Amino acid sequence: MSGTLTMATPAQAETPAQPAPTHFYPLQPPPPADPRAEVEELLRQISDLDDNWEGLTPAQRNQRIAGLQQQVTKVQNDVQSLPPEQQPEVQGMLGLAVIKLADILRKQQTPPTSPCIFPLCLPGL
Repeated sequence: MSGTLTMATPAQAETPAQPAPTHFYPLQPPPPADPRAEVEELLRQISDLDDNWEGLTPAQRNQRIAGLQQQVTKVQNDVQSLPPEQQPEVQGMLGLAVIKLADILRKQQTPPTSPCIFPLCLPGL
């Protein structure tokens, strides 16, 4: 077996490596929010919280409620950017989401063993 020894010549050693081609893309703003889709997602998350309420710890409940409250504020701001003719429908959907979230907040503040207040605790009412 014969081995050949190759040595770098000065021309090879001085050749700088070619930089990898890079592409620069200007920063683009995120796509505009779709307030209708945001409200629908908000309603879905509120329903999910309500459906799974008993299986969550108080800390998990509080965390999800806080997130939903922040999301309501964001969506409310996004609704303001809609054309005036689209605002009433989406605001109505958002109002429903706020009412459902308020019901959950009442559930959180009402102790599970609340006393019976006559006549509200009668069977069938």
